[in-house]
Amino acid sequence: MTLLDDTVLSLLALAASYKPGTIIEAERAVDAYLTQFQGIQARLAAMDALFHELALPEHRARNRGGLFELIELHLERRHREIVRQFQ
Repeated sequence: MTLLDDTVLSLLALAASYKPGTIIEAERAVDAYLTQFQGIQARLAAMDALFHELALPEHRARNRGGLFELIELHLERRHREIVRQFQ
């Protein structure tokens, strides 16, 4: 299993048990995933891969409470931060 697979499985598990505070756990999982990649290109590619996985119909069907949309907003914030950091 890859780091991406592990992260997606974690996010799917969080979506399945959606409760208050879940977004914080999801953001931490996303941040832990992204820290494994060095350099702007690697991190941006990792973000794209995660976006793609979360957009798959079989994963979207398991999205509860709008968690994936909140994760996407978090990824957009991280994208802006990464671009600023590497300029």
